[in-house]
Amino acid sequence: MTERHEVHKETLSNGCRIEVKAEILKDGSLGMFIGVYRPDGTVINEDHDPRPHLLDMEAAMDWGIDIAKGIGNSQRTL
Repeated sequence: MTERHEVHKETLSNGCRIEVKAEILKDGSLGMFIGVYRPDGTVINEDHDPRPHLLDMEAAMDWGIDIAKGIGNSQRTL
């Protein structure tokens, strides 16, 4: 059986943390969350409803991770 959800958590080289979640909802659609946080835990960005266009869950996770890393790596935190 295919996993119905995936979670990716990572601490970037500048100390920012990212969290990306994807899940297949009951109606078959894809639900996602992208969160980016400063080293102290304060929110830089939280998107509870990102919309990857026509991607399966694995591709959507890669898309979300790239977005989160782009936001996180652009922060000057050190």
